[in-house]
Amino acid sequence: MKRAHTLTAACLSALTITQASASITLSASDDNFVYSSSSSTNYNSESTQIYVKNASTDRIGFIKFDLSSVIASLNTSEDATLDLTFKNASSAGSGDTANFTISALTNTGASNTNWTEGSVTYSTRPDGTFTSVGTYSWSYNASNVPVSITFSDIADYIQTDNTITFRIFGTQTDTSNNFYWHSSEAETAAYQPSLTVIPEPSAAAILLSLAVLGIVGSRRSHK
Repeated sequence: MKRAHTLTAACLSALTITQASASITLSASDDNFVYSSSSSTNYNSESTQIYVKNASTDRIGFIKFDLSSVIASLNTSEDATLDLTFKNASSAGSGDTANFTISALTNTGASNTNWTEGSVTYSTRPDGTFTSVGTYSWSYNASNVPVSITFSDIADYIQTDNTITFRIFGTQTDTSNNFYWHSSEAETAAYQPSLTVIPEPSAAAILLSLAVLGIVGSRRSHK
């Protein structure tokens, strides 16, 4: 006789973990920096680095992600994680410091959200309310530092064209220093900016998980 079997608490827990661990990682669609003293200049969009500096004039970095391919299944009540890598600083000396704020452009009153890395300038940069989602504090000699930022309310930053734009702005103790972040053209893939989002649990995924649990239950049954 075959014994009846039920889904145990451990099995249900495994199902929950399977659903919760689902995620999608996107690469940046565009990234570049703009320079306030050269307001109509578009800088090298194929550069492997994003130049960020706050001196007598500002160099501000921008990074954009296109969510169009996943927007229909995106769970906007879940957190999202932005991963960046600080590359290095030039001309820096011992004791120098810098602080960077990473902000997301809200979707209320935003403008120039359709910017591209090949055309953006200081005059045409994405504009509106930027909300800080995280910070990074640099200290002397730090290089190739991963910066992972998890933030909530992702729906507040998704523009009508299904993109999210982030801004990197820095302040430093010595304004002669130059600071760089890895861009989407970085030769090392792990250094390239990425955004991890969570999709809605799909019916297919749930059925697959139940099927796996059914297989486990079948193996445990015996005559």
